[in-house]
Amino acid sequence: MSHQLNVNSINGRPVSLGQALEIIIKLQIRQVKEKQIKHGRERCEIQEKLNHIQQALFPLHEKIKESHSKYLELKMKHEELSDQLGEVIRDQKAEFEVKAAYKEMLETFREYDALLKEQQELEVKLTKMEQMVPNEIYMTPQERHVLDWHCANLEFANAAPLSALSLKHWDQDDDFEFTGNHLIVRDGMSTIPDAMKADINIKFNTACVGLKYSESGVDVTTREVNPNNNSWNTNSTRVIHADAVLLTIPLGVLKKDKIKFDPPLPEWKTSAIKRMGFGNLNKVVLCFNKVFWDPSIHLFGHVSNSTISRGELFLFWSVAKAPVLIALIAGEAATVIETVPDEAIVGRAMTILRAIFGFQTVPQPSKYRVTRWRGDPWALGSYSYVAAGSSGNDYDDLARPVGPPNSSTGTPKVFFAGEHTIRNYPATVHGALLSGLREAGRITDQFLGPPYKDKPKTEPKVALPAAAAVTAAGAAAPATLSA
Repeated sequence: MSHQLNVNSINGRPVSLGQALEIIIKLQIRQVKEKQIKHGRERCEIQEKLNHIQQALFPLHEKIKESHSKYLELKMKHEELSDQLGEVIRDQKAEFEVKAAYKEMLETFREYDALLKEQQELEVKLTKMEQMVPNEIYMTPQERHVLDWHCANLEFANAAPLSALSLKHWDQDDDFEFTGNHLIVRDGMSTIPDAMKADINIKFNTACVGLKYSESGVDVTTREVNPNNNSWNTNSTRVIHADAVLLTIPLGVLKKDKIKFDPPLPEWKTSAIKRMGFGNLNKVVLCFNKVFWDPSIHLFGHVSNSTISRGELFLFWSVAKAPVLIALIAGEAATVIETVPDEAIVGRAMTILRAIFGFQTVPQPSKYRVTRWRGDPWALGSYSYVAAGSSGNDYDDLARPVGPPNSSTGTPKVFFAGEHTIRNYPATVHGALLSGLREAGRITDQFLGPPYKDKPKTEPKVALPAAAAVTAAGAAAPATLSA
């Protein structure tokens, strides 16, 4: 509807999907109330008409009796006079009085019959209205709970409350979804980067804290981090020089200005960073000694009794044939739950599972894991979403490389990749991977030239430039570009 009506704001302020949904619900509730008021008003009007008819029928009934008696009386007088004289008397005055009395009686009958007919019609109409009373509420509590579950599922897909999503652009990437079944990577997602890191020098527990770029290249300032408490190790500052740098820092970290850029990033880049949303989605992984659910069912849901907590453990995934369930926590609940101890969260999950399958059926988990992505200082969230006031254009701006201002060559030095930089496939693993391939091609083309250009007759000797890749974990890794 927002696309057809081109509605994305009210009074110049961006409208979120959640606001629009609540407005629609309120309008529907208002419409239900208006129907109730209209229905009640029409019933009152019909009842008032019936009362008026009943009040009018009684005097008419008396008038009918009087006019009928008058008619009979006049008629009998005229007939008696004729019988006494033994002949028909033509008394025009008497005949006129008889006819007038008869006419008056008929008119009273017609008026009475018309009121009776109207009364019957109104009584039929009133009976139908009493049988077709409009709903007193727009949604029953049960219907609202089911709607909230679907809203929670949408909040899971976007890693954000509906109140934060752009009304018009939240689903701007839907047309590019891949077809086919959803699959789980065997042995976990870590197998993907593990397979790709061969022959790459990765500095773990090392954070990028500063980035200075100019026409001569890029200086990446790093500091070592104590993985036990995320504190800085003393005397661990290091500067890595490279011809270019590729940033795959999560959008949440970019939003918090964790990296000092020198010179500062251009306004169009920082504005896109501020406008684009970075959401939160948490999971509770429960490992059991046996499967107590139907193994042919890959997921099942839990409907909350509260709109506020609708995303709390609302969906459970069954992982392949293993006795493992993954519970999702989305929307507002994803952030609220990060302040709750693991034991309480797992206890809540067990209460839900036992309410579904029975107390005796569900054992205690042998192991569990609760994620807290918003509180992770190297992520500060899960993945991006199109916030109210943002659009798909911001993904393009987040992907655009940056060069030093007033550069004579205009050659970019800072490149950007990650799920928040790919317009058609944001918030996905494959989107992040494709963005990395995109930037690898862009950097290679910039330094080595595009492969489809005509090659010179004499091949020049090109020293492959060094590049630094700053990863999503905040680590800086020196790398060498290969043809």
